[in-house]
Amino acid sequence: MTVKEAGEKWGLGIRIVTLYCVEGRIGGAVKKGNLWLIPEDAAKPEDRRRKKAPIQEEKGPAISKDIYDLYEQRKHEDSWPFQSLYENKELFVQIVKHFPYPMHICTPDGTMLLANEEYLKFAKISNPERLYKKHNILLNPNLERWGVKDFVLRAFQGETVYAYDVKVPHQEIIERLGDNKELVSGSMFHNMTALPIRDSNDQLLFIVFIFITSRYYQDREEIMKGKEYIDDHWKEEFDIDKLADIVHMSRYHYTRLFKQYTGITPYSYYQDVKFSKLKEMLCDNNLSITQVFDECGVDYNGNLAKKFKQKLGMTPSQYRAKMTQK
Repeated sequence: MTVKEAGEKWGLGIRIVTLYCVEGRIGGAVKKGNLWLIPEDAAKPEDRRRKKAPIQEEKGPAISKDIYDLYEQRKHEDSWPFQSLYENKELFVQIVKHFPYPMHICTPDGTMLLANEEYLKFAKISNPERLYKKHNILLNPNLERWGVKDFVLRAFQGETVYAYDVKVPHQEIIERLGDNKELVSGSMFHNMTALPIRDSNDQLLFIVFIFITSRYYQDREEIMKGKEYIDDHWKEEFDIDKLADIVHMSRYHYTRLFKQYTGITPYSYYQDVKFSKLKEMLCDNNLSITQVFDECGVDYNGNLAKKFKQKLGMTPSQYRAKMTQK
């Protein structure tokens, strides 16, 4: 959902929801272009503006217990003001450890130094010590095949780099890094960020990699492949024959199978994706209504535009006015 939709759902203004997104306080929120996209089931962030000392409330701390205990232990020490967070390595490690998205930190030569708990779970690593200072990201021969070689090379050249909606070779990562070689089901896509950390002389010290899931499919393989294909080719005309060829089934068999597992036909899923993209892009006032429909590969005078009003009870222009009003 959009920032506007989240604000209406939670009873908040657009500016405060946007601020929560920027601060990373809304789980799963991702930025695409000028828009923030928020999962439908995302929880409303706690409003901290009225709480002068939230960690001292009787209900207990909202942060990780390890971090809270460390704060309680050290907060009365004159030599360690809590404001000097960056000076306390012990607390910094705890924050990285409990960061809610997979993250790992490397040296400029590609050597992995540290991975947080979410990354260890993602890669099924139970004994990280065998990787630290031994595993080198730049020596991975699969980077080009995985489609991330340019991203990684630019990161190690000291750039801040972003990559959106990249398909994750999850099984291969587990087989390469993990201790538990179990098979994983599902298909995953990540938004990836690489951040350079420099010293006071602008020398590159570390590269931080952060991974946030943008899409995840967990279903029968033929259904996952169909959804992936539609999500990747939503701008194109729907072609059930091409879709059926991908999963090696007849168009009739695949349509029945897709509806059996999802409750809708492949064409209805395609229309839902188109509809969602239209709603997202209508929130961009830099595009005219006609341009939005053109960008989405839809005829403004066609059937989907009529269904837009039927489904939402308003025209695209009315929807834009409602979602972008201040």
